[in-house]
Amino acid sequence: MDLIRFDAVSVIDRVAHLSSSRFQARIHARADGIWRVLVWHRIEDTDKGSWTVSADDLANLLLKEDAAGWRLSADGADDLCISLAPFTITVGEFASTGLTAQRWKELPRRKDLPNNAPSWDPVGETNDGLPLGCGLTMEIAEPAGRSYFGLGERTGFLDKKGKTWTNWNTDPASRHSENMDPLYQSHPFVMALDNGKSFGLYLDETWRTVFDLGSTHADRSSFHTDGPTFDLYLIPGPDPLDVLRRYAALVGRPPMPPLWALGYHQCRWSYPTDTTIRAIAREYRRRGIPLDALWLDIDYMDAYKVFTFSPTRFPDPEKLLRELKEDGIRTVAIVDPGVKKEAGYEVYENGHVLDMFVRNSRDEELEGEVWPGKTAFPDFTKEKVRGWWGGLHRLYLDVGLDGIWNDMNEPAVFQSPGHTLPTNSRHGERYHAEVHNIYGYLMSRSTFEALSAFRLERRPFVLTRAGFAGIQKYAWVWTGDNASAWEHLEMSIPMILNLGISAVPFSGADVGGFGEHCDGELLARWTWLGAFYPFMRNHAGKGSRRQEPWEFGSRHEDVVRDAIRFRYRLLPFFYTLAEEATRTGWPLLRPLFLHYPDDPKTYTMHDQFLLGRDLLVAPVTRPGQVERMVYLPLGTWFDFWTGHRYDGGCSIIAAAPLERIPLFVRGGACIPMTASADHTSTARWDPLEWVVAPQETFEGSVFEDEGDGNMPGSRRTLRGRIEDSTMTIETTGALPVKVILLGSKPPEVSDAQISERGSEIILTKPASSWKA
Repeated sequence: MDLIRFDAVSVIDRVAHLSSSRFQARIHARADGIWRVLVWHRIEDTDKGSWTVSADDLANLLLKEDAAGWRLSADGADDLCISLAPFTITVGEFASTGLTAQRWKELPRRKDLPNNAPSWDPVGETNDGLPLGCGLTMEIAEPAGRSYFGLGERTGFLDKKGKTWTNWNTDPASRHSENMDPLYQSHPFVMALDNGKSFGLYLDETWRTVFDLGSTHADRSSFHTDGPTFDLYLIPGPDPLDVLRRYAALVGRPPMPPLWALGYHQCRWSYPTDTTIRAIAREYRRRGIPLDALWLDIDYMDAYKVFTFSPTRFPDPEKLLRELKEDGIRTVAIVDPGVKKEAGYEVYENGHVLDMFVRNSRDEELEGEVWPGKTAFPDFTKEKVRGWWGGLHRLYLDVGLDGIWNDMNEPAVFQSPGHTLPTNSRHGERYHAEVHNIYGYLMSRSTFEALSAFRLERRPFVLTRAGFAGIQKYAWVWTGDNASAWEHLEMSIPMILNLGISAVPFSGADVGGFGEHCDGELLARWTWLGAFYPFMRNHAGKGSRRQEPWEFGSRHEDVVRDAIRFRYRLLPFFYTLAEEATRTGWPLLRPLFLHYPDDPKTYTMHDQFLLGRDLLVAPVTRPGQVERMVYLPLGTWFDFWTGHRYDGGCSIIAAAPLERIPLFVRGGACIPMTASADHTSTARWDPLEWVVAPQETFEGSVFEDEGDGNMPGSRRTLRGRIEDSTMTIETTGALPVKVILLGSKPPEVSDAQISERGSEIILTKPASSWKA
């Protein structure tokens, strides 16, 4: 390993340029205060682009020499200090101690490769299948009290400090366990938090990267990429919400989802026939359990060929989907990237003729094996391939499908080393070692862009298993093949929270578990937890017990029904948070530290969370529990179910009967709710009611629009204050609305603008006052 050193530094056109005989570097500040540090060796990497980050808006830069080296100053950014030999950087709480490179070896170009192939040769591979001449590692000083969050979906607890994490999209051979790493997605981003101060680090490299967070050495961490460049973004805080907002702006915020996506979904691998699908839909409606979407897993296809329907099991998909939609049920179908290599199969034959597929190291069409048998894999790095693949989705839209589910897109390959494509497979000028982590990202991009173009009047819905930083621009995420186990219920919480910290606000885990056998208590508890996931889908795998709500007896069915109905009552709150995510990148589900960074007790709290800022949820994670410890941060909190008022900054014992989940409302919050329904229709909330946790001042808002499409939305607000034993409530938007006061005795009505019933107030004019 060589320690990188530079000989000189200068500023040209708002960019600092560092040079030496072997390495070059560029450093600049963006207008949002983010520093970018790019180091490279090969001449072809001079103009390295990004799959995720849009063009930088550069800030003015000033270079000064001081006793410790060089200092870069920019408007709106903390100063960045540079040492040239060895190369180190310091900015805010971030302090690197060196950047090292493996010894570089340029290998002769093979004659059978095109002239535009990379300058290193895959014949000279290392033992792990990656080309020689790769590998850069930065080390940073590591304070003992620092915690780390992010890295996308990860097993284990909330704080990722003390372990080594690998970014290499992987479909594990078995259900993921608490120590399994890596998984399906790669998010080379971490948020550091220490004594209330936070910063973010994004390594914009699609090659395999490794984050050693104080694991090998307690006093330092390291960030490694197998690639030939080191492209680092340093994101300032100090507030973690600011870090997340800046990071989301850097890699992209999500679009507004359709309202139905926030409803309840049912899936199984597989519902084998259209008769089964109709029976499931009828049963949901007959039992009064809300349902917005049914999902079709791989058995809807003809011999697992994508963009087909089985002519015997799904002979008339257009009629089926039309009947479901008439009953308020949407349909989503799975699409895998593997294309069956079969004569007469139009998708394959056209792709073959048009050269749409990944090629092997001998420049032949690569062949793998997935569900349909021998398969070819589209090369989504090419714009023409993304356009071709996207165009194939017209078939699905023509029959009435509402969403697409991208699976097996790590890409997963059966009976292959690493369970994926060989690292020296070719994607045009690139090898799979560089492209692997963005394969699912680019597949989802292709799907999203097609749905956007073909249905201008509707919002696309795409769910993906694999992804990379920025995947939220194109798809929602679920955490993959979990199991029907209490441990997996509990582990889903930090997995979804860290996805949210990674700027992926719309995610969920399979409610009830995908593998093994669920029981009634587990499904009841998991459904109550799932009622707060951004994405709520019951999904079970082949060979497991049936997992629909009515499969576990009447008591558990009643609990599941009530949990789902409560989800539908909360849809105005969910929808308002979804709109906020499009503007800020902030997740719907949030770890407590995001709003309470000065409270170290929140840093490791993985089994309770916030929905937005105002609801604190404490699910039951063990069988037989009827109460649990809940930590309430500083402030005032109200039990949602009883109205009991608590002073925060301490732990309490909360009742947790099977029939409900411990749930608390922050003092001063106003939670918009509506009536439950069998399915979603419009996001014009009628009726609208506000659950208010009163204190000196209180405020809430709700976002409304048509629930789909591009028509502009509007916002209603409720505000109030208490002065001299008198409460004043003001509201905007349509009236009447119902206000439910937590923890209040029946008010004494002081004017004719309201009517009252217990702790409920019906507002009939824009402003109203009453005596507390």
